[in-house]
Amino acid sequence: MRVVIPLAGLVRMCIQSSFVAARRTDVTHYDLTGDTFQMTQVTADQVFVFPDEVEITEGQELNDDLIAHALPLVQFVRVSAEEAVPAALGLLLRLAVADGRLTDAELLSIQPALEGRLWQPGIEVKVGDVYTFGAFLWRCLQDHTTQGTWTPDLVPALWRKVEVISEDTVRVWAAGIDYIVGDEVAYPDASGALYTCNQAHTSQTGWEPPVTPALWTAQNESGDDASPDDDTGLTNDDSQTEADA
Repeated sequence: MRVVIPLAGLVRMCIQSSFVAARRTDVTHYDLTGDTFQMTQVTADQVFVFPDEVEITEGQELNDDLIAHALPLVQFVRVSAEEAVPAALGLLLRLAVADGRLTDAELLSIQPALEGRLWQPGIEVKVGDVYTFGAFLWRCLQDHTTQGTWTPDLVPALWRKVEVISEDTVRVWAAGIDYIVGDEVAYPDASGALYTCNQAHTSQTGWEPPVTPALWTAQNESGDDASPDDDTGLTNDDSQTEADA
């Protein structure tokens, strides 16, 4: 293996090693070990590992064509038994989560066992996969390859946070959430109007409660449903009263 340390777009140092072993310290940092070197807290853009057949000399340009031959650091991660447990558990849970057989409350009850299953860029994930990002567990909603700019908290179309909402807590509508019939949400914030879900669905931007009466019914101040017949804002009961008059 050839371990390259770049500087200003050039190969600053090229270290020959018979092996490379990596340990992930967080989502983006690694500790690397070889028979002739040891590095701590490095990222994938600070160190490149090339196979022996790639000719590299110190001082040459580290261009995109050369980088294309680099091997991903994750390939050299040696998984310990403790690290393997959450990975295996995650695979076992995938189908149950995707099928809806495991509730958020049940997932949270085993959260400590999944804390080692860290979300990171560059991994293939499938619907039902559960990963830890930040202090939370996240369910995968669509098959995809993770990217650094697609962190779970920023892409509700791909991930949903695992959480249990107290009955006394006002839920604020958000995109990327699986709602079921009877769910109540506030929009646009916790002090906004309340809506009741009419159809089970996964919310999307553009499907906000005020503009999707097929999915949501607005509530009046007493908590009863108030479905306007038209742009006048009259409910069915109001319209009937005027007709009788």
